[in-house]
Amino acid sequence: MNKSEFPDGQSMFEVLAEEALSTIAEIADGAARKLASDGHSSADSFASGNTLTGGQAYQNLQNISQANRDAWEALRREPSIARLVLEDEEGRVRVVYIARKSSLPLASGKQLASYGSPIGRLAELPVGEEANVTLQGKQQVFSLIEKTSFRPSIANGEWDSTDNQYRHVDLGVFSIDSLRALLRAGGLEAGDELDQLLEQAAVTSSVQAGISHQIRTAMGLRDQPILDQFQGEIFRLPLDSQLIILGPPGTGKTTTLIKRLGQKLDIDNLDENERRIANASGQSIQHESNWLMFTPSELLKHYLKEAFNREQVPASDARIKTWTAYRDDIARNTLGILRSANGGKYTLKLEMNNMAPPVIVDPRAWYESFSEFHEQRLKSQLRDGAKIVEESAPATSMAIAQQLLQLANGLGERAWMEAYRDLAKQETQLKAALDESKGIADQLLKQERNRVFNRDKEIFLRLAKFLESLEQDDEPDDEAEFDEDDAEAGSNLNAGDIQYAVKAYLSALRTLSRSRYRKRSLPKNSRAARVVQWLGEALPTDDVLLEIGQRISYQNGLRRFVNAFKRYVTDVPASYRLFRKDMNDITDFYRETASSPLHLSPTELDAIVLLMLRNSRALLSQSFIERDLDAPRYELLRNMASLFRNQIMVDEATDFSMLQLACMESLTTLKSRSFFACGDFNQRITHTGVRAMEQIAWVSPRISAKSINLVYRQSRTLNAFAGDLLRLLDGDLNALGELPKESTHEGVKPVLLEQASEDQAARWIAERIVEVERSVKQMPTIAVLVNAEEDVKPMADRLTSHLEAVSLKAVACEGGNALGEGTDVRVFDIQHIKGLEFEAVFFVGVDRLAEQKPELFDRYLYVGATRAATYLGMVCYQKLPVKIQSLAGSFDSGW
Repeated sequence: MNKSEFPDGQSMFEVLAEEALSTIAEIADGAARKLASDGHSSADSFASGNTLTGGQAYQNLQNISQANRDAWEALRREPSIARLVLEDEEGRVRVVYIARKSSLPLASGKQLASYGSPIGRLAELPVGEEANVTLQGKQQVFSLIEKTSFRPSIANGEWDSTDNQYRHVDLGVFSIDSLRALLRAGGLEAGDELDQLLEQAAVTSSVQAGISHQIRTAMGLRDQPILDQFQGEIFRLPLDSQLIILGPPGTGKTTTLIKRLGQKLDIDNLDENERRIANASGQSIQHESNWLMFTPSELLKHYLKEAFNREQVPASDARIKTWTAYRDDIARNTLGILRSANGGKYTLKLEMNNMAPPVIVDPRAWYESFSEFHEQRLKSQLRDGAKIVEESAPATSMAIAQQLLQLANGLGERAWMEAYRDLAKQETQLKAALDESKGIADQLLKQERNRVFNRDKEIFLRLAKFLESLEQDDEPDDEAEFDEDDAEAGSNLNAGDIQYAVKAYLSALRTLSRSRYRKRSLPKNSRAARVVQWLGEALPTDDVLLEIGQRISYQNGLRRFVNAFKRYVTDVPASYRLFRKDMNDITDFYRETASSPLHLSPTELDAIVLLMLRNSRALLSQSFIERDLDAPRYELLRNMASLFRNQIMVDEATDFSMLQLACMESLTTLKSRSFFACGDFNQRITHTGVRAMEQIAWVSPRISAKSINLVYRQSRTLNAFAGDLLRLLDGDLNALGELPKESTHEGVKPVLLEQASEDQAARWIAERIVEVERSVKQMPTIAVLVNAEEDVKPMADRLTSHLEAVSLKAVACEGGNALGEGTDVRVFDIQHIKGLEFEAVFFVGVDRLAEQKPELFDRYLYVGATRAATYLGMVCYQKLPVKIQSLAGSFDSGW
């Protein structure tokens, strides 16, 4: 690094800074020119076209034009993230600048490539390593000689790049605070001797060997523009892969997930097979929008959206969801599980706690029992239906009865899908027989309707008023659902309407006549029984009821076989009600009876959603359905398939249950099956969260696991402390983190206060905050963690009173929603801070946490401690919990 080795006596880093900043400016200027010249020329080229026939082509052109503008705007804001020096097999050296997402040609002849391109992958290599790259259809081998990472910004018309990292195969690793500062030092006149000495001293301190720590001054997920080699291999796996990334906090798991999604959304980055998968979903949603990411909390959702924006991936609320919000929406509005004004069967009770603890920990046996119960119930329906048809069929229909008896009797040995395939072949014959019988029965019912109306013109108005007074919670009649067609049963009329009353009258007559014919009694509290009781003497004679009953019974039996596949999906909620009723005495599954047959706990809702999704997928994968999917009879399955997405991503996966993760995996399209998740078993802070890989394997046997252990967040001191915590608390030691060997972030010991009152705790934290600000010479991000939501505001108020002297305030982030601004100290309930990081973290009431949440104390403590990059403080109102008293020597009292 002798100045004499470079032009005009410049140092190596000055030469690098000059070239890099000029290239960054050239890229930004080129992007700005593209934006300025774009205008509306693309749209104008279609101005003379036929707007009726050219609409789609016009829209496609507009989409492409907008994508180009977005790419140029991104390059204008962030021209480059890295500079690579590559050497090919013949010893020729080339310099390549890397942009986060886009590229454009440069007038200077310098090469710019996007990170997602084949040559962009070389940015992930350690210096000194080589890799094969396909360029213009030709395989080439490049060695990475030198790599500089940038964080460009512009001020007063001048570009700079700060927090740069320089790596060279021979010279090692250096951190460069500012490229612009290097040029200022080199550009001073010889006469400015004192200024030159001062500037050179500043430059010397701003270029340091190793990787220096970047102080966290803003809330959000850490930006890692370029992944390391191992992360890169993961994020470039084929589109149809299924993977969970495991690792300790601060290893870039979420970043890898986001970059994976961004890379696979760009059709230009996909190989031929991936493009075929991307375009095979059969949905109207374009591949670029055909994805969902699930996250446990609204707070993390907010910062995920910011991270996606940095990667130039549009991420609206329609794409990033909390599981509970998404599940509740589809359960109510698509699957018909939860009640709405238009139907549904259940009400979700979040506080309901009827499940036995072993089911919460591992629901597999319970879920599989439910699934088997559902299948056996459907088989019983068909067997009963065949017998009913045999008993009630007209003489001309005995051949149909024999066919159905043969099919029903063979259900025990056959797979469901084979039975459904055979029924699909008989569909036309069965529907014809059903329609003929229905025509006769409808005429008889119409005669009875007219008879009672002619005798009493007010009867249906009075019946309407009676129906209005009835509770919605009728006793279900499982047999009655086959008495009429879905279209008749699902009519959306309001109680109080005369049409609703007539419909209820006819429905009750169907049920009554069938029951009389088959010598059955009506369920006492069913809607039909109440209407029949109200009608009294207005009912038909027994002879008429038996005549109608024979026809309705025949139809009831036939309907079980017409579109029987639908009930494989739609009858899941009804099957669960009967399953729970039968199983309530089995204490392995339920700790207590549900408060109402119509109430569901969240775990129960997850199970119902999962079985409906899995059964839909089983049907959709059948060739006899796939080739005829556009037929009207398959509308239900088309609606189910519309929920599926080409890519499903899950952040903090270990906070979700097996059932929830299985639901998410079941939302992947049948062609892609693309499912990527990340998490850490040591950070699970929910009772229902998955605990081991064998539980993940139940979600899908195709899911493989990859571990990453290189930590980019914490100091060596805090990383060692986190390791001590894991060992002491019997955590998974496979997830121990390690820092890059070049890291110079040593950090300081954590601090501890014991025997404190609440006000003493707030005063002590405020004093430590002043020490932190004094140490880093600016106000970094600071979080204070408390044990419960009701503690958030009181702690924020106390802290503010002690911080006013230094013009700071604490913000109560209640519900994890209030984000704070600028230099605010943020106070959170511990449950809301998964996935976030801060320069300093204070954990208040550690001893009370051990008492209040003994089952999850270990994990809450580990999660809280690993949010801090450099400074960690703990407060106990009494003493350190017994579990961690051996760590007392790891703490200081202040910084």
